[in-house]
Amino acid sequence: MITKFKDYYEVLGLPPRAHVRQIEETYWEQAHALQRIPTRKAARRLRAINEAYEVLGTPHRRLQYDSEYLGYQTLREEPPRPRLLDTIVSLLGKPFRPD
Repeated sequence: MITKFKDYYEVLGLPPRAHVRQIEETYWEQAHALQRIPTRKAARRLRAINEAYEVLGTPHRRLQYDSEYLGYQTLREEPPRPRLLDTIVSLLGKPFRPD
């Protein structure tokens, strides 16, 4: 069974190179704001940021996550786009060039 990769940086709205202090501050700001909202949506969001902080806020777990994150980012990257000339040649064929 393949599980969907969870981008914890995206959950917290932080860049992957965020300093541990920035992760902590962002977590506490979001958690504090969500605790005041008594809805299921807020509760789900709070669980998501708690899970993200458990991983990103713990040095050894973050190291392990970051290695998996790099693999995930590599898979997500788009293949390189063909150059314009290559596209034209593939559509029209090679141009005639007398020697």
